[in-house]
Amino acid sequence: MVGDIYLAKIYFTSGENYKLRPILIIKQNSFGDVIYIPFTTNTQNQNAFTFTNNFLKEGEFKKQSYLIVDKTCTLQKNLLTKKIATIKNEILKDVLNRYCGFLHNEKVE
Repeated sequence: MVGDIYLAKIYFTSGENYKLRPILIIKQNSFGDVIYIPFTTNTQNQNAFTFTNNFLKEGEFKKQSYLIVDKTCTLQKNLLTKKIATIKNEILKDVLNRYCGFLHNEKVE
């Protein structure tokens, strides 16, 4: 499951509506939920990096997408609707390094 890309029901903060969005699963927690990084097609997001089909071991993206490393979230597995791809192991390592770098740059006072 880690390294897989799924379409998932991502609810708005109001909890009333949702959109189906592609997400990259980076970890399962002890509660059986998944920790994920979302994708966007918005090129204006300064904290996103271009994600190409060359990064995939299997599956494909139909639109140019960007991975938003600084927007991780947790989701119940029952909100995953469809597996669409799996990323290559070396790309997963790069994504996790970027995420750890993002966490490391936070200053605690």
